[in-house]
Formats: sequence, C-alpha cells, structure tokens
Amino acid sequence: MNPLVFSSKFDVKGHDVNINKTITIPVLLRYMQEASLLHARQLKTSVWDMTEEKMTWVLVRKEMKIITPLKLDESYTILTYPSGFDKFLAYRDYLIFNTNKKMVVGASSTWTLLKTDSRKLIKIPQNILDIGIPQETRFLTQPEKAISLPKGLERSDTRKVRPYDLDWNNHVNNIALIRFVMESLKNKGIEDDDISKILVHFKNELKLNESVNLFEVKDENDYYSVLREVQNDKAITLSKVTLRVSK
Repeated sequence: MNPLVFSSKFDVKGHDVNINKTITIPVLLRYMQEASLLHARQLKTSVWDMTEEKMTWVLVRKEMKIITPLKLDESYTILTYPSGFDKFLAYRDYLIFNTNKKMVVGASSTWTLLKTDSRKLIKIPQNILDIGIPQETRFLTQPEKAISLPKGLERSDTRKVRPYDLDWNNHVNNIALIRFVMESLKNKGIEDDDISKILVHFKNELKLNESVNLFEVKDENDYYSVLREVQNDKAITLSKVTLRVSK
C-alpha cells in the first residue's frame, strides 16, 4: 500500500446509529477524523509531532457527499490521503467503501496551519510539502469556496460551550460544531439518512464557556445556517445541508 494512502476498517455498532439504524453524521465524521489523524501521525505531521514548532492543523472547509447511508452491523473501509498543497492550505480526501467495494461516501477537506501561541496563519513548511501526494489516485473536487446565505435567517438555538466540546487544540472541535447544526435539524424531524450532502466553512475558533446563536433558513432542498458567537457576533461556521431527494 502506498504510504500516502491510509486505509482503515470499521463496523457500524449499536451506539453509532439513529432510530433508523443508520450511522449518525457526527459518528461518521469521527471515524473519518480518526483515520486522518492516524495517517498524520504515521507521516509525522500530527499536532503532537509539531509541538516544538508550536504549530497545529485547523480545518477550514469540508464537503461530504453521502451516496448511501451507512447501516448497523455493516463493515466499511475508509481511504484517506493528502490531495494537494498550496501556500497556506493543504487538502485531504476521504473515500468510504462498503464490502462490495462500492463507494458510499466521499469527502474533501481544506486545512491550514496555525501557530499555537499567536493563533496566526503560517505557510505550509517545506518538509510537509515534500511529502507530496499519491500518484494515480482519484482526487475529489475541492470544497466549494463560497456559501451564499439566502435571506430570512432566523435564530433557532443558543448554546454554551461545555468542556467535552473541546479537542486537543483546546477549542471546539469541528465535529462538535457540525453536531450543533445537526441537532437543530433533528428537532425538525430530519434524520441523518435524510441528508445527502454537507458543506461547512469554519471561520473562527470557539472556546470554553463562549456561547453561540444558530441562525438558519430553508431554501428549496437546502438548509442554510450560520453559527455566531454571542458576545462579539463573529461568524463561527457557515453551512449548507442538502436533503436527499425522495424517489
């Protein structure tokens, strides 16, 4: 196996699924995040490998397409790999296959590096650029670079950051932020298996004890939302969730 392509298998367990016995979006994202973290550790580019340099990875954008919802007791394989670099950004793709080797989920992501002391962006170091990207590998389209919010956004939820929302960077993990949005949709009767596509832009960090307001609006088959930090009214995330078209 090419060392630039990481493969990980997992089974969908009982605590992973919703009432319809399909995997929940936050759990699916957690499996993907764990695969990329393990790969980064193998490549010596994880946050823990860059402690002395005071650098850490931060997710900028993620776009995920769910072709077929993942089901209870079924086995899947995740492939993940770096798919490109430029001055300040790094790209990583994820592909999930079922036991018949049919792709059921595809996701592309955009990352940047921050200095842990100043929280400022830095250029991708040459030693990371030198890792390269796997040749003869299928690369997905990079996440859409803009989300145009329609008019009519209304506040639907307010919440305060709790300790278990934080990750190893000591800020709210991207999965927790997406969970905030997913839980609001759950309250509207929308299940994880009703969703075919998620696009999220991460604009600012959110920390312990800060509060956010969730504003959202439905436009045809899409739910648009923005999470805004309460005190300074800064945007934390913009998102677009597309519902599966009923046949």
